[in-house]
Amino acid sequence: MTEHRVPGLRERKRAAARARVEEIAIDLCLRHGYESVTVAQICAAAGVAQSTFFNYFGSKDAAILGRPPHPTPQAVQAFVDGDGPLLGDLLTLLVTGALDAVGNLELFRRRFELIDGNPALRARELDRSEASGSWQHDAVERRLRRDPRLTTTEIAERAHMTSALAASIVRHALWSARRAPAAEWTEHLRRSLGLAHSLLVRELPPRTALRTPPRPRTS
Repeated sequence: MTEHRVPGLRERKRAAARARVEEIAIDLCLRHGYESVTVAQICAAAGVAQSTFFNYFGSKDAAILGRPPHPTPQAVQAFVDGDGPLLGDLLTLLVTGALDAVGNLELFRRRFELIDGNPALRARELDRSEASGSWQHDAVERRLRRDPRLTTTEIAERAHMTSALAASIVRHALWSARRAPAAEWTEHLRRSLGLAHSLLVRELPPRTALRTPPRPRTS
């Protein structure tokens, strides 16, 4: 088994400095608008040289979008080996990825708020997501392949549906967090998952409302 490497002090300091610049950049853009904020303004507010900024990120977009929220290989493998509810386990994995990428979910939420409110940033994030590969879909397929009863077609269909549902639920949870930022992120996620479940299993109207009129009597 591969051991999880613990980052050294220098690496932790660099990660903390990078996260602080990201937080300041996102805060400035939320207050003044993405197009109005320059790299020079971000560096001045963060107290870093522009050379340091570009060493961290390479571009303003990279600071705003951040690292893709991919979980560690160990977390993905734990999901593949799991036996809990498939959709719930995938949501947990996605949140784990967000924590690994940004260090805290509040920054993840604020980044989503900024990206979601800017069409150009939304397009760039979509392009980046597609370019980085469908790791969620692949992880779900690997897990489903453990069930010998499923055909290749059934595995592909279930993996696509599970990934799509998880992305929608996370998006709703982030939207919900914007409306009630004081609540815990996990509570938003639980409520969004519960809402999706209620919409899928809600009972049909009473049978009496679905009955067809009686046939007229014939003499």
